Amino acid sequence: MINRKLVGLDDSALCPVTPGHFLTAATAAALQNMSQAALADGLNIAIASSYRSFERQTQIWNRKYRGQNIVLDSTGLPISNWRQLSPQERIFAILRWSALPGASRHHWGTDLDVYAPDLLPAGQKLQLTPAEYDVTNGYFAQLTAWLDNNMHAFGFFRPYVTDRGGVAPEAWHLSYYPEAKLLQEQFTLEMLHDVLIQNDIEETTQVLHHLPQIWTRFIINISENHNL
Repeated sequence: MINRKLVGLDDSALCPVTPGHFLTAATAAALQNMSQAALADGLNIAIASSYRSFERQTQIWNRKYRGQNIVLDSTGLPISNWRQLSPQERIFAILRWSALPGASRHHWGTDLDVYAPDLLPAGQKLQLTPAEYDVTNGYFAQLTAWLDNNMHAFGFFRPYVTDRGGVAPEAWHLSYYPEAKLLQEQFTLEMLHDVLIQNDIEETTQVLHHLPQIWTRFIINISENHNL
């Protein structure tokens, strides 16, 4: 049975946080508390991305698969020979940086991408790349360091803090552990399989063929949180 809230097909339990951004009430409250603490330290934290519907994730997936949006390699550089890659190679390349529709943690309303607008150089567009958040040389170094030291006190952790061979490290991606842990336990491979059959995406057949490997490598392969 498909839990529509887990796969991005039902946002009725979410609440607005800032214009265009939605989270669960508990996640929103924790974020507000953390943001106030950061602001007291002179750091303005803003949301770059929060809840993302199945439809929106499908748009991202399809545009990347078709080569309409740039897809990065594991080092963060654009893949130049995209149209020469096999379907399997395209799928696994996309999954390094973008979740499979139905399997994004952003569907849950517990996960969000953050940045510090005051630290973004004038005229620079936010990219959400490792270089921006590098704790030594990135222009969001202050944000990365502050989160390293403080986010756990507010219930947040980074599911992709290290490279485990699946999703690339994302210093900007935060997850509200108390709720996300419970939702992850409810999410199953069978549920993902069923939602993909019922909602077509680019290269569904190949995705379903590799789904057990995708599940193990990119969906449940997160950095365990030991600080909460």
